[in-house]
Amino acid sequence: MNRRGLCTLIFLACHAAAAINPQAEKLIEQGDAEVRALHAPEALALFDQASQADPNNPEILLRISQQCSNMIAQAKSPAEALAYATRSLDEAKQALALAPDNEKAHLAVAVAYGRLTDLVDNRTKIEYSRYVKAEAEKALQLDPKDDFAWHVLGRWNYSVATLNPFLKLIAKYVYGGMPEASLEEAERDYQKAIEIAPQRVIHHYELARVYVALGQMDAARKEWEMELTLKPEDNEGVNDQNEARAALAKP
Repeated sequence: MNRRGLCTLIFLACHAAAAINPQAEKLIEQGDAEVRALHAPEALALFDQASQADPNNPEILLRISQQCSNMIAQAKSPAEALAYATRSLDEAKQALALAPDNEKAHLAVAVAYGRLTDLVDNRTKIEYSRYVKAEAEKALQLDPKDDFAWHVLGRWNYSVATLNPFLKLIAKYVYGGMPEASLEEAERDYQKAIEIAPQRVIHHYELARVYVALGQMDAARKEWEMELTLKPEDNEGVNDQNEARAALAKP
């Protein structure tokens, strides 16, 4: 529904996995190190091994879901991208089934559905966008201080507020319309995310996009400039900063 789907890849700050199995615990530590080094394939392989050693650990499943999401951008074909996105959702759902009160599991499901919106037909895209909102709101009910959940809700508001007329027509006739959304709500959601975690590149980048859509270019430039003072947490953060530099270079 936008250049990277309804919700971008979000670094899920998974809790330290409560792995009873020492082998799994060691593999998790190694995998987390690869995540910090921005090595998604290596991290995924280690988390897969950890899951084999401790198959019912939701924190491992959340890590696998995250890395499958990371791998979408590296896919060599649409079919491979869809396979990664589908597995990301499956792993997140398994984690949620094991830990229904884990807000990160709800958030992971929201993220996974959002990633799939770029890879499915229009009717399914509309259906999945509803799940994104519902799961993000459940995550916030469990933890109102989760900046990523506010970010996902902001992305949902932005995407639905800027939905093209054809998709709005599909939503109207198939589902009776989409829930209310606005750029102003997106702005408030991102501001809340920044209030909680001002150090994250992704929040400032997306708030700048909202300001561009609202025609508030001075506010957008302020967010781009702030974004460039921060350390990116993943490859997408690096890409966001490159786009911010390009935007600031324009007259």
